[in-house]
Amino acid sequence: MTDLALYGTLRDPDILKIVLGRAGGEMPSARLSGYRVAMVAGQHYPMIWPEGGADCEIDILQGLDAGDLARLDFYEDVFGYTRTTISYEARPLQIYLPPEGGSWPKGGAFDPATWAVAHGALTRLAAQDIMSSYGIETAKAVAARLPIIRARAQAHLRAGDHPPAGETLKRRLNIAHQSAVYNGFFNLIDIAASYQRFDGSLSDPAGRLILDLGEAVTVLPYDPKRDLVLLIEQFRPAAVIQGDPNPWLLETVAGICDEGETYEQTAQREAREEAGVALNALHLIGRYYPSQGAVAQILISYIGLADLAQDYDSTHGLLAEGEDIRAFTLPFDEAFRLVQEARLSNAPLLLSLMALDRMRAARGWPSQ
Repeated sequence: MTDLALYGTLRDPDILKIVLGRAGGEMPSARLSGYRVAMVAGQHYPMIWPEGGADCEIDILQGLDAGDLARLDFYEDVFGYTRTTISYEARPLQIYLPPEGGSWPKGGAFDPATWAVAHGALTRLAAQDIMSSYGIETAKAVAARLPIIRARAQAHLRAGDHPPAGETLKRRLNIAHQSAVYNGFFNLIDIAASYQRFDGSLSDPAGRLILDLGEAVTVLPYDPKRDLVLLIEQFRPAAVIQGDPNPWLLETVAGICDEGETYEQTAQREAREEAGVALNALHLIGRYYPSQGAVAQILISYIGLADLAQDYDSTHGLLAEGEDIRAFTLPFDEAFRLVQEARLSNAPLLLSLMALDRMRAARGWPSQ
């Protein structure tokens, strides 16, 4: 059996339970001499490094077997930490150290209570996602998509920030089973649940496969002086699967919300990346599920005011993400004619052009 010093996020009992697959039990606290703990600059977790004259608070997780250590090693390896042995009170003690002796840039002090308020809920959801890949993927493979794992966790947390519309009742819901059957940039979730029907009875458990995508922002850039809109065009494999003879679709600017971003920041970033455009103001259209029968995703759609050039036509996108995006401008009337003639197949673009049609009338656009 092995004892392990915990100094960071694993001191959170819920995270430890997720990683271990069981409760951690009683863990005596102690002071570890010769080491200091602080946040990694710009990150959501702390690190530890040797420093003469320093000391730090630890919890000692006792009686770990090989299976426990394998799960802990996997989780810590996602963040680049390696388990090693140090001496504590003349006996060996295991601890996870960052690479290169803690040479990462150091941030502020790590306080477990403060950290739990700022990062705890999101990190717990992310830990569930990470550990669902244990025994299936390597830690390196999971680490490569850590940003989208945390972005998806952020989306799940923010889902509760918005009150429902219409007449709603607090109805019974029993989740019999929920697990990931595929983990990747997007997750595929197998869920079975019974729920209270409108007549008050309880349904039989219904099984579904749901694609978990998180949150994304769409924005339609519009120049209210020139009455121009900016559209993008790009290849979409989903249209190939559907059998569409032309899988290059006209769309709005769109992108997934990164961790820590507001929706407005995502809109601005994606407009720069996909169209080379700076947005002067944003007008919210709405927040909605695009296909709630099979997809767990929220879209937040905007009209973005911008200075657009007549006859603008350019290519953009991040090469690292394999993007090849054409951005071009059209007079609003010409773009809206595509709506009237049912020639558009992208839902956010349809919705955005219809919303802009109403905004133009209400705000007196185009303005002189």
